[in-house]
Amino acid sequence: MRVAARYAATNPLPTPFCHGATLLPLDGGDLLGAWFGGTREGLPDSGIYVARLASGAAAWQPPLLVAPADGHPCGNPVLFAGAHGVIWLAYFRVWGEWCTGGKPCARRSFDGGASWGPEMLLLDRSGVLTKNKPLRLDNELLLPVYDEWKWQVGMARLDVSAHTELWHFDDLAIGAGSNVPIIQGTLAEAEPGTLLMLMRTKAGLIWQATSRNDGRTWEGLRATALRNPNAGVDMARLRDGRLWLCFNDTDRGRDPMEWALRYPLCLAESTDGGRIWRTILTLEEGPGEYSYPVIVTDEAGRVHVAYTALRQEIRHVVLEP
Repeated sequence: MRVAARYAATNPLPTPFCHGATLLPLDGGDLLGAWFGGTREGLPDSGIYVARLASGAAAWQPPLLVAPADGHPCGNPVLFAGAHGVIWLAYFRVWGEWCTGGKPCARRSFDGGASWGPEMLLLDRSGVLTKNKPLRLDNELLLPVYDEWKWQVGMARLDVSAHTELWHFDDLAIGAGSNVPIIQGTLAEAEPGTLLMLMRTKAGLIWQATSRNDGRTWEGLRATALRNPNAGVDMARLRDGRLWLCFNDTDRGRDPMEWALRYPLCLAESTDGGRIWRTILTLEEGPGEYSYPVIVTDEAGRVHVAYTALRQEIRHVVLEP
């Protein structure tokens, strides 16, 4: 594994703070990225920004404000491909208190991310938020969502073969009865026919669950040996079947939450479907917040990781596995 390149995706940063990066590799080699930013997290001016790294370019292009706050702040954007030629940008917008007043929204692009359509409300239910990318299952997208009120996880589904805008949400009950606050699932196919979901918790450890029916039901909810400081994690499956996980390898500052203790930021690998993990790279030693990673693979097999650096930069690292 080799670090091939490092970039600042916020080039420049148009706001005092930034957080919640997402990435989408495009056909042809371009890379789209997005994050939310404003004066400070939770204030009414937090909007969604989108930027592009053109294939072969030495730097990211300046970001554009795609979803203005308009007094109702936005957070946790998620970029992903839908039906042929359609790019989705999902995020949450808040009516009321930060996070708990959030509802899942989205915009679509039909021109490779050059322009974006009007905002759609995906579910009229407060506290249902986005964070991590969906998993493609044949003609269906499985998007992990979570309930900020109950600290439970669920799924939203979209049939991409029908060119529909309608998402179907389940009851967001994963974690109910566990007595462990669980949010922000990340998905991968661990083995043929078996999905693995890893989740952020307040318990000091990442928790996991598995599904053998395309995410309709989940079983084996339990703690892993991976530490978690109540911060976001993200996972990707490589071409050769390896699983890579980006996470903060610490259990400090989880409850009450202390952003400044979210370090180090590490990359772990599993070669057995998520049973055993070993750290293969430390992206940031710290101290300071290096958090909320996103990890994706492109058509050439490279791995892209982006994350928050001190709330003042979105850093982008290209890895050749």
